[in-house]
Order: sequence, then structure tokens, then C-alpha cells
Amino acid sequence: MSSTVTFEQYRELLAEIDSRYSRARDGYDFDFKSEIEPFLDNNKQLAYHLESIKTDERLTPIVRQTMSDELMELLMSCHIPRFSLKLYYEKFKYINMWINHANVEGLL
Repeated sequence: MSSTVTFEQYRELLAEIDSRYSRARDGYDFDFKSEIEPFLDNNKQLAYHLESIKTDERLTPIVRQTMSDELMELLMSCHIPRFSLKLYYEKFKYINMWINHANVEGLL
């Protein structure tokens, strides 16, 4: 992955996570080898990249680490239909809020 990650890449990833979670909740059974593993392999670098984006007084190193951890959890749990809807939306909103903040502040 290039060292430059764009806001649009995160927007696309969040849209894909949301789509996969909706499909899982609707009963779709993802195959680990052909669907989940490649998805994780292709996108985990975006989660890790959050740890190295520029910082400001609000987007501290602790927040960046939490964002990365939360995104990694969503990458995995969006395939699990029994994953709590409330917890999913809390994590999704948290990441979305900070990604938007980083974009507005020119940190991404």
C-alpha cells in the first residue's frame, strides 16, 4: 500500500463494512477463505495507517491507536450476524467521526 492513504479510501472501506454487516444480519454466510480472509488482508493496512496520520490537539496518539483497534475489530466482526447492532454502530460512528475530523483538519 502506498504511504498516502486518502479520505476516500476510508469512506469506501466504511461503506463496504456497512454493506457486509447488513448482509450478515440478513443471513448471508461469508466464507472465511474466499471472502473474509482476503477482505482482512486487503484492508488491515488502512487500520494500521491510522496510527501514523498527523495529529492535532484532539486527535492524540491514544485516539489514533483506539481508532486503529476499533477499525480492526469492525473489519472482522462485520461478518458476524450476532455482533451487537448497538456496539457496531458505536464503533462505526467513532471511526467515522475521527476520519471526518482528520479530513477536515487536513490530517489525512
